[in-house]
Amino acid sequence: MPPALTPGDRIRVVSPAGPVDPVRLADGVKRLEAWGYEVEFAPHALERDGFLSAPDADRLRGLTEALFDPRVSAVICSRGGYGVLRLLDRLPWDEISRRPVKSFVGFSDISAFQLVLWERCGWVSFSGPQAAMALSGGISERSAMHLRGMLDGSWRSLSWRNGDDLTLKPVIRSGSATGTILPCNLSMLVSLVGTQFMPDLDGAVLCLEDIDEPPYRIDRMFWQLEKSGRMNGISAMILGAFTLKGKSLSDDASASVSDLFRDYRFPIWRDLPYGHIDDRITIPVGSSVMITEAGLINIVEHDA
Repeated sequence: MPPALTPGDRIRVVSPAGPVDPVRLADGVKRLEAWGYEVEFAPHALERDGFLSAPDADRLRGLTEALFDPRVSAVICSRGGYGVLRLLDRLPWDEISRRPVKSFVGFSDISAFQLVLWERCGWVSFSGPQAAMALSGGISERSAMHLRGMLDGSWRSLSWRNGDDLTLKPVIRSGSATGTILPCNLSMLVSLVGTQFMPDLDGAVLCLEDIDEPPYRIDRMFWQLEKSGRMNGISAMILGAFTLKGKSLSDDASASVSDLFRDYRFPIWRDLPYGHIDDRITIPVGSSVMITEAGLINIVEHDA
């Protein structure tokens, strides 16, 4: 895991995908500053280039400079949205792997970058609220505090720090499992199938979520993952939140793909508070986790 942040540390906001609402970004920055951090922006973080925040070369430069700058202790994405896939084959992965690990926060479409960051560079990053989206006011207070605890090292746990229960429910079968937790947006993971950037899922606890995908498309994406053969070695699967037009489809999505899961030999769980919802945890991508028979999940080892 990255070193814990301390008051006064510098956070740089990057926009490697979609364009940003400056008002929402300002609200998110105020929250980060209230936590005691200095916040600055990548040069093109507030620009717009069609459905992207900036041309590919500018977004690539903004992201790599933030990762390489020794004055920057953490990098937080402004938002997701399409665009980060276009950078994967241009990023200097070997050079990144030689740099000191620092906190990186992204979510949704950014999860594709985070999987490769773990696979190729060994970085544990945080799949959590972003500066111009959830941190701008679209999450519960305990969700914000969960991210804060991950950043400052005070609560690097997959449980609510106020003592509220966080228990998974079985979909097809329960069972204990250990492995590397890999949270990802389902659409983005499917986009990596057949490319050089598809991660090795052997031994993984695969955690998936998505938004505005109806059940039949969710079923189709799971079918593609299964038929690609890349899920054969996973330790367990967790279904986070699947939402459509602001309403949860988690139950419907689980039921609609249950036939696909019947021949799987690993445990499949649901109801993890993770996804495009207001009340959600932050997950360290690449951490070792354990799920008990009762559905309790937590990190089993990490370096603070």
